[in-house]
Amino acid sequence: MIHIQCGSEEATCRLDRLLRKRLALMSLSEIYSLIRKGGVKINGKKAKQDYRICEGDLISVDVDESEMSAKQGPDESLKSIVKTSHFKRNFNIIYEDKDLLACNKPSGLVVHPGTGHLKHDTLIDLVTGYLIDQGQLKNGEEHALVHRLDRDTSGIILIAKNKNILRKIHDIFRSRDLVKHYVAISHNRPPEYEGEIVLGLSRSDEKKSGMKMLVEDDGEYSKSTYRIVEYNNKLSKLDVFLETGKTHQIRVHLAHVGAPIVGDERYGNPELDKLLPDTFKKRLYLHAYRLSFVHPVKGKKITLEAPVPAEFKTLFNS
Repeated sequence: MIHIQCGSEEATCRLDRLLRKRLALMSLSEIYSLIRKGGVKINGKKAKQDYRICEGDLISVDVDESEMSAKQGPDESLKSIVKTSHFKRNFNIIYEDKDLLACNKPSGLVVHPGTGHLKHDTLIDLVTGYLIDQGQLKNGEEHALVHRLDRDTSGIILIAKNKNILRKIHDIFRSRDLVKHYVAISHNRPPEYEGEIVLGLSRSDEKKSGMKMLVEDDGEYSKSTYRIVEYNNKLSKLDVFLETGKTHQIRVHLAHVGAPIVGDERYGNPELDKLLPDTFKKRLYLHAYRLSFVHPVKGKKITLEAPVPAEFKTLFNS
């Protein structure tokens, strides 16, 4: 039996992802099997694989300590990834200092390894390769994603270069003392020019369709506000501000008010997508374009912006 005392650096991480990192000798399927059989408990209670870690949680895992004996630290083989066309296509820095790195993630790029994804093809792998190449992964420092975006959502992703800055930036995110804006192109028009959407959301895991968020009265509180920037007879261009950060929140919210995001294969309207010009680029038309917060070390407010992809303008004007 091993025990993992979780600090602020593990907060908000999914249980299965944390175990995959800590139990480096076990395959992902073995980890899922262990969870299903009750071999993983949090604070003495059986846990699910999608549980979000809280600071102070005690994870007890019914395995031998030897499962944690794999080599720790960055994979030096990733250094060569900076020479690949995959790196050049997908890695775009929009801000960097000694503590933080911000990238403009393209649509279709997975941010972190998970089931069904090839090794070394994710954003965090590209970041690791870059930091190794720049000689910035020394003295045991560990970098980590501060937050995440869906695979098909493009835009700003923030990476902490060490655990100390990760704790501080997580405190900012938990206090909601930051501003996150998205641009979306949706079918139809939301009910008001400016409005807010407040819903209860619950997670549903289905074997055939995968994970999906459901609107339920007793679900977790979620809130978004939106403003129509432009509108024509078929499409709306929206500025969306997240007041909470639930999984797939904007996608579910806009679909719920009758304005599904163009190209959303999970919550959207495929029949309306078929009515669009054949020349439009197929993707989810959701982009995280602005992130503002007070830098936890410099003490100054910084605003990061990722240019809206050209296909948004092309589609809206087509």
